Amino acid sequence: MPNHRQYNFDSEQKEGNNRQKQIEVKTWVHTFSHPDEHKEFMEEFKIASQFEMRYRGLLEFYGADLIAYKRNNMASQHVNEFLHILSKFFTDHLENNCPSSWKECQSTFWEEFISTCYPQYMKLSTKHNESEIFLTQLMKFVKWLDKRIGTTCYKAVKEYAENIASELRSCEQLLNELHLHSFPRLHAGDWNPMEDISRIENELQDCDDTINSIFEVESIAGNLVTLCDIDSTKTYQVTDFPAENVRPGILLEGTIGRKNYAFYWLWYHIEGVYPQIAQKYISFEN
Repeated sequence: MPNHRQYNFDSEQKEGNNRQKQIEVKTWVHTFSHPDEHKEFMEEFKIASQFEMRYRGLLEFYGADLIAYKRNNMASQHVNEFLHILSKFFTDHLENNCPSSWKECQSTFWEEFISTCYPQYMKLSTKHNESEIFLTQLMKFVKWLDKRIGTTCYKAVKEYAENIASELRSCEQLLNELHLHSFPRLHAGDWNPMEDISRIENELQDCDDTINSIFEVESIAGNLVTLCDIDSTKTYQVTDFPAENVRPGILLEGTIGRKNYAFYWLWYHIEGVYPQIAQKYISFEN
C-alpha cells in the first residue's frame, strides 16, 4: 500500500459554490453454495451489525477477523466502539485502496489509523479518557490478531501508541474545551442541541467572511492564536481563542469568522482535532 494515503476534505468560503460530484456505486455479488453457508453468513451479519460494519466488510479479508474478535467480547461496548472505528477505516477511508491482507498492513497503516482516522470518531466525555480507552482496545486487538493469524504487529503498534498517547490526550482535551465553548450545556441532562446549533448558524450568518478548513496552530501570544490553513497556506489571527490547551502544531478542523472586515478572526465551531503527523494523510477536494 502507498506510504501516504490521502484523506479528502472540503475547504470553502462563505459564498461557496454549487459543485456537483459524480456518484459512483459499486456492488458485490456473493453466491452461496449450500444452505449452511447462508445461515452462517446471516449470523455473521447480526454480529457485525453490533459494531455497524458495512456489508462490504463481510466479503473482505478483515471481516471474519473483526467478527471473530467480537464473538470473544460479546458484552463489551468498548470493543463495539473500537471495531466500529476500525471497520470504518477499512470501508470508508481506505475504500478501493484497501490492503488485501493483514500482512500488508504495515507501520503506516497503523499510524494513519491512530493519528488521522481515530480523531474523526473521538467521543466527548467529562473524564477525558476516551483516547486512553481507544489505545488500550487497539493493543488488545493487535495482540489477539498476532496470535490468531501469525502477524508481528504488536511490538511496533505498541511503541507507536505509547509515543502518540500524550498528543492524543491533548487533542481530546482541546476537542472537549472547544465543544463546551460552542455548546456550554453539552453535558446537562436538559441540553437542547438545536438551540445551540441555531445560535451558531445565526452568528456565522452575521459574519462578512467565514472559512471552514483544517488549520495548523502556528503560534500563541496571549489570547491571540495564529492559524495556518493547511489547504490554502494562508494565515489567520484568531483573537480570544476559547481554549487553554491549544498548542503549536496541533490541527483544528472547524470554522472561523470575521465581522465588518475586522482585522482579527473569531473561532466559531470545532469539528475535529488532530496531532500534527495527521497532516501527511490529509488532502482537500477543490
